[in-house]
Amino acid sequence: MASAFSGSGGRNAAIWGAQQAVQNAQLIQNLLGEAKGAALDAIASAQPQTLSALDQGYAAGRGAYQGALDRYQPWTAAGARALDLYGDSLGLDGAGGNAGAVAAFQASPGYRYQVDQATDAVARKNSALGILGSGNTQQAIADRARQLANQDYGSWQSQLGGLANTGFQAAGAQAGLQKGIGDLDVGRGRDIANIYAADAGRRANTINTYAQLGANNLSGMGQSILGLGTKAFTAGDDASANRLNFGLNTAGTLINALKLIPGVGGTGGK
Repeated sequence: MASAFSGSGGRNAAIWGAQQAVQNAQLIQNLLGEAKGAALDAIASAQPQTLSALDQGYAAGRGAYQGALDRYQPWTAAGARALDLYGDSLGLDGAGGNAGAVAAFQASPGYRYQVDQATDAVARKNSALGILGSGNTQQAIADRARQLANQDYGSWQSQLGGLANTGFQAAGAQAGLQKGIGDLDVGRGRDIANIYAADAGRRANTINTYAQLGANNLSGMGQSILGLGTKAFTAGDDASANRLNFGLNTAGTLINALKLIPGVGGTGGK
């Protein structure tokens, strides 16, 4: 049993307490390290899943845009062909282009009927005038047929222009859809960057949080050891004080006892 006058008991208790403080602090540090690792692993494992879900969503959006683009494509292609042929019919590409347009022109189903009707009308009129077989009659019939041909050709050009305009509108719609795809890709890049930034922030916060907890744990251990060390250093002083107090108390007791002996104390012999 440790003596109250030696101070060794206090020192031993302080040493044991310091050892326990170190062990507890180490245990807490280990637990904090495991918790930090688990938190960082959770963040890391969630990132691929988040990116995968994001990619799936954007892929579906891109597919929808592409499907709409494909549905407009026949009108765009037809409009482009009509525009080229319309330009050739106007002579924009020279005589060769114009000849190609004329060769591509097909008279409308009603054109021959109109020519026949016009020819009969001119013939009947000139017959009534008695000039059916004259050169004037033949010229009038030719002029009327040429007028009808020009009208039919002009109508065909108008149809080409209308189809070209339809293609232009389809191309405009496709341009809007392509812009939508571009916006979608820009949004995907932005969202991916935000995911990485958010994960980096969570990792930094996790590391800072556990670093602070670890620092607090070590600080608490240091305070405990400091307090126990102070007690260990003062254990000897406490023991000396105990010895001094014990000596003084013993001396006082002896003095009081001597006073009671006759001839020794100041009052014992009276």
